[in-house]
Amino acid sequence: MKKIIENLGGKLLFLINYIGNISYLSFSSFKKAFKLKKREDIFKYVNEIGSESMPLVGIISLFTGMVLVMQTAHALKKFGAEMYSGGIVSVSMIRELGPVLIALIVAGRVGASIAAEIGVMKITEQIDALEVMAVDPVAYLVSPRIIAGLISLPSLFIISFFISIFGAFFVGVFTVGISSGVFLYQSFKYIGIKDFLIGLFKVIVFSIIIINVSSYQGLNAYGGAEGVGRASTYAVVSSFFFIILANLIITGLFYFV
Repeated sequence: MKKIIENLGGKLLFLINYIGNISYLSFSSFKKAFKLKKREDIFKYVNEIGSESMPLVGIISLFTGMVLVMQTAHALKKFGAEMYSGGIVSVSMIRELGPVLIALIVAGRVGASIAAEIGVMKITEQIDALEVMAVDPVAYLVSPRIIAGLISLPSLFIISFFISIFGAFFVGVFTVGISSGVFLYQSFKYIGIKDFLIGLFKVIVFSIIIINVSSYQGLNAYGGAEGVGRASTYAVVSSFFFIILANLIITGLFYFV
């Protein structure tokens, strides 16, 4: 029993220390982002995080909109209310599913890449070389990615929302048989500026989580090639965990508190 309590206590302390380190890195990288002198890296990372993720985000958003209409229309048809399926899709995508879906896609695609890239630099002592040359690794490697993430994820969120509505419209009108005018009216009737702002706030928080968690894992990589792989895995898993947790907290605060 004593050993079990000790193990649980050790894991709890590790989690608290981990969250504290991530929070400190987030604060430090965000503060240094306003002092960047080299802006070219930001455009490079916007391309990596945003532009290169757009095809995958677009396809998944399109299919998600289609599937949501198929599922909701099938259930609502029993009550003769299939016309409301467009509203369910739009509310789901802008409040919950859209922000989380985009964050998980970017975390899986970009988070592992960031952790691997910085991890290789750490293991090959390139990070130490930067420090010897009086270059701050956080300002050089993390802060430009923070700015790029704050540009890329909100843009992906807005684009993916309209793509999902398009997919839902295609299935709802041409397969379910809902009038196009009714479908579009219902799709935008139930969403307000509050829903849009909360969805936007979520993706901003998620982008900060993804970049900082992935960078932290890279900066603390050790153990050669195996350590780089481990850092990439931990970056994705930790990002997923914190994204879901942050989504729960934000939703609770804005809709239930």
